[in-house]
Amino acid sequence: MIREIENVFIDFPGYGCFACDPRNNLGLRMKFYADDEKEEVFVRIKPEDHFSGFPGILHGGVQCALVDEVAFWAMFDRLKKIGVTVKVEMDFLNAVKTSSFLEIRGKIDKIQGRRVFVTANILNDENEICTRSRVAYYIPKKEVLFKIMGKERFTEKFLKYLED
Repeated sequence: MIREIENVFIDFPGYGCFACDPRNNLGLRMKFYADDEKEEVFVRIKPEDHFSGFPGILHGGVQCALVDEVAFWAMFDRLKKIGVTVKVEMDFLNAVKTSSFLEIRGKIDKIQGRRVFVTANILNDENEICTRSRVAYYIPKKEVLFKIMGKERFTEKFLKYLED
């Protein structure tokens, strides 16, 4: 079954994520879906030309944002906890063209205590893996997130996503 994942952060005070805020006209405005049978989260996107590095080629930093965001939502959809990115490893296998419709898929590989490891791939419109990545997250205690982001941002609605 495929289902759309609700972006619960729309109401987060100060939210304006480059990758997933649908109101950020300069961003990617990603919308996420869960493939429950494959235990994957995915997004389909047609990158805008201004995200190019070389003409017609999606900038590597934007590719990093794509895989990091899909990997985050793969982790969040399953665990319902806010984690922070601690490591991203990427293998650029083929050019990612801005003229191509892309699918980015992420899946949790393993969970070790507070660390969550996710694989995320960027596939072109021919279903070829162009970029392969491994992303590691750490689920910090709520006091750490309060220190990083400000306790006042965590309204009652968001406290349930924090680890004690």
